[in-house]
Amino acid sequence: MDMNPPLPGAVEQNFMTEMTRANAVIDRLEQTSPDVIRLVRRLRENPSADDRTVIEDQLTNEFEVALFQGGVPPELVPSLAYMLAHNIIRGIRMVLTRQGESIVVYFLCKTVKAHYELGQMIVSGFMHAVFDAAIQSMARTTVDVYVRADEFNLKLLCLSAPQRKGGKFSQCTIVSQYSVVSSQ
Repeated sequence: MDMNPPLPGAVEQNFMTEMTRANAVIDRLEQTSPDVIRLVRRLRENPSADDRTVIEDQLTNEFEVALFQGGVPPELVPSLAYMLAHNIIRGIRMVLTRQGESIVVYFLCKTVKAHYELGQMIVSGFMHAVFDAAIQSMARTTVDVYVRADEFNLKLLCLSAPQRKGGKFSQCTIVSQYSVVSSQ
């Protein structure tokens, strides 16, 4: 997230810490919670759109409880739980936040379809809504989201084709940086 004007360093650091904490809580939950494991397995069965919505709602509820218990500030919990559940349904992972010129959030897309879904989440305003709520709750500032064409050309880190399969992609790992501009 590029902030313009930049947020105070302490606010940026606090936001990155909470994003990292939320991500760790959900990663741990996906490994240890029988309910979450069952829901994620159901996703592999190619459920209908209605079933995916039900699974997303159940994951969001599970994530909210875990984030509250994991010490994530209450004002961040609803938006982060929803975004993380929404991402899992679509094969997208928030993998890293780090300090750049401001805050940089990396997303991992496991398929080309997930890459497309991430693009839709950006252009539809979904990501704006999530980060707007999160940043406003921590910094009391307004947030404008922008996507420049060169930023949206996501970097392909790994494209691998199985041997003797005519060049079809077996896995595509795509990482994107998400940019946000804030103004007071």
